[in-house]
Amino acid sequence: MRKFFKFEFILIYSFILIFVVTNIYINKFSEQYFISGDYKHSSLYQEDVISYFKVSDRISKDIADGKKIYNSGGPYSFSFLHPRVIYFFNNFFNSNEEIINSATLKIHLKNYNFFLYFQIIFFYLSTLFLHRSLLKIFDKSLSNIICIVLLLNPIIFQWHLSFYTESIFLSFLILLICFLLRSKSWLHFLFIGLFVGIMYTQRTIALLYPIVIFSYIIFLNHNFKMRLFKIFSFLIGMSLILSLIGFYNYNRAGIFYFTPIQSKSDIQTYLEADVLKLSKKISYEDARNELINFNKSIINTYGYDLQKESDKIKYLNKVQKNSFNTLIANKTITLQIIIKNYLHAMLLNPVQVFYETKYQNWIDYKKSDEHKFWLIVRIIITPIFFIMTGLGMIFSIKKVEFKYNVFLFLSIIYFTSISCWIPNTRYFVPSVLFMSIYFSIFLHQIILLLKKK
Repeated sequence: MRKFFKFEFILIYSFILIFVVTNIYINKFSEQYFISGDYKHSSLYQEDVISYFKVSDRISKDIADGKKIYNSGGPYSFSFLHPRVIYFFNNFFNSNEEIINSATLKIHLKNYNFFLYFQIIFFYLSTLFLHRSLLKIFDKSLSNIICIVLLLNPIIFQWHLSFYTESIFLSFLILLICFLLRSKSWLHFLFIGLFVGIMYTQRTIALLYPIVIFSYIIFLNHNFKMRLFKIFSFLIGMSLILSLIGFYNYNRAGIFYFTPIQSKSDIQTYLEADVLKLSKKISYEDARNELINFNKSIINTYGYDLQKESDKIKYLNKVQKNSFNTLIANKTITLQIIIKNYLHAMLLNPVQVFYETKYQNWIDYKKSDEHKFWLIVRIIITPIFFIMTGLGMIFSIKKVEFKYNVFLFLSIIYFTSISCWIPNTRYFVPSVLFMSIYFSIFLHQIILLLKKK
């Protein structure tokens, strides 16, 4: 009973701490503005977030014009769900302070503070649900440690203070773990398929995540027919969500597609210029100019009107194809760059959100003394976290059923491999969530050893 109350106390303490930190953060940065290109924006949100607010604003205008929320928002360029969640908060709290046009982006965050509180509460409640679910496979003490680590891990926690897609997606991942732990019948996997589809609408990196789910199902204690039926049920559930996205795009653009437009240019944006720089021994600026000229030649050759969604998709398909050809033609250089990007992305960063907020751009932050200090901290904590996680994996061989280990381990591999070729530490955060479970197993084992002594 004492342990239970201790755990409850820590939960309450962590919840209060999270809200205190959030309020300090909002009060410090909500009135700080940056000029970025033609836009003036609060330091609480960066370039990707600006795009979400723009879509949210377009949804507002489309609905005012009589459209349904399903058919509003324009081309599917970024996250489908996230801008609609932002729109809901804007509409629910009746904010009329938002101004978005071609010259100015100014969003007063008075009402959007509730969005950040929502993310915190959602993650907190998801973690409490996880605690109850973990009791099915772990003892109470280990379940307590896992949930406390997830709640107070600064690498995870910081994303609740941003308008990026990460926080809600991390809460979805926790709920997915809960659903899998509680799943029994094929109906459960139909629901899980629907849920993974919803996860995809929040962040598209979930598109191939069924590979991990299938691997988990294969190791369930069922006959082959039942396992196959559960896989089929899962596929139906996820396909329904993807189909809805596809028809949403088809009704508007005349093309059935369910991957965001932005993703088609990611390889060129994040990888191809670096490959050209090294392969042709030119400057990065010259490589970028070469790609810009190539893109212009595609538009001129085929007469694409990029204001038309169908033309833009055709144009980006050709851009993507050319990017793949460049990478294939320079396999060794591509591999070198990807490895370097992985090492960068996997270097843990517990303060990324704070310093993205404080500094106008990454270049300014890299020049600062704060960057030098935190780089040293990151270099120290990363191998420690990885080693403790690895030891937790070893301890888990005896403590965790094989099917759960398969799910946890493949989830780490999946999110690392699919995201971290882009050199940004925020893409590694889903992997950190699953690694934190193994990290907790290691801590629990150390506590048990100390108690024995």
